Amino acid sequence: MARGAFGTAFDEALTARSMSLGALHRALQARGAAVSLATLSYWRSGQRQPEREGSFRALAEIERVLLLAPGALEDHLEPRRRQVAPELLADLSDDHERIRALLARLDFHSPSDRLIDREVTLKYEVGPDRAPVKMGYIVVVESIHAQADRRAMILRVRPGSRTPGITPRGGFALGEVIHDREHGIVVGEMLLDRALAPGETALLEQEVVYRTPDPDDNSYFYWAVRKMTSVSLWIRFDPDWMPARCEYYTIIDGQEEVTELETFGTSVSRTVTSFGPGTLGIRWHWT
Repeated sequence: MARGAFGTAFDEALTARSMSLGALHRALQARGAAVSLATLSYWRSGQRQPEREGSFRALAEIERVLLLAPGALEDHLEPRRRQVAPELLADLSDDHERIRALLARLDFHSPSDRLIDREVTLKYEVGPDRAPVKMGYIVVVESIHAQADRRAMILRVRPGSRTPGITPRGGFALGEVIHDREHGIVVGEMLLDRALAPGETALLEQEVVYRTPDPDDNSYFYWAVRKMTSVSLWIRFDPDWMPARCEYYTIIDGQEEVTELETFGTSVSRTVTSFGPGTLGIRWHWT
C-alpha cells in the first residue's frame, strides 16, 4: 500500500532526525500529547491520517519534536482532512480573523511561525487609580526553523486607546508595529539579536507601558497556542488599593475553570507547568 503524501513526509521527517516511533512516542508522552504508538505507526504507513482535534494537537507537537516548521506535516494531508484541523487562535479569541489579518501584514502566518514560547513570566502592575500601568515579560523561545530571527507579538488593549509604549529590554529590537484601535489589538515584530538554529533557545525581555488609563480592566491573561513548559502570572497592586478577592482561571476547549487565589503581600501570582493549548489568567474584584 502506498504511503501517500502525509505518510511519506512523516517517514522522511523521522528518518532525517534518526528517531524511531518509540522514541517519538516517549517524547510526546513527556509533553502530554495523547497519541498511541499504534496510531503513530498507522500514520507513518499511510493507513490512517489525523482527523480529530486531539490528533491535530498531537501533530503540532510532532512537528515541534522533529524540528519542523508549523504545518509542515499538516500541509501534506488530504484537503478534506486538513480542513478540520483546530484553528488555535479561533479557540482563544473571538477576534482571531482580525489578528490573523494583522499578522499577515507583517508576513506571519501565526504567532509561532519560526519561534515558539517554551517558558514565560509575565508581570502586570495596577496603579492607584485601579488601572494597569505597565506589563513586563521574560520569555524563553525555541527555534523551529532554520535561521529563525524574528517573532510575532500580540497585545490586547482597550479599544480606542493610545498605542502603548513598547520597550525591548534584552534579546531583540522592535520592528514594525500595527495598532488596530477599533478592536484594541496591537501586533508587532520582535527582531532577534541574531538568528537561531533549529532547537536553539534564547531569552527575550520586554516592557509595555499603557498610555490610556482603563480602571475597568480587572484581568490579565495569556494565550498558550502550544504546550508550555511553564507559565507564571504575577499581578502587583498599589498598597493603598488592594482588591477584595482574586481568582485564577483557565479556558481549555471552551470550558472555564476558576480557583480562588490569596494575595501575597501586595500581589497575587500563579505558576503552572505543562499547560496548553488554552488560556490562563488572573482576575481581581474590588468589591
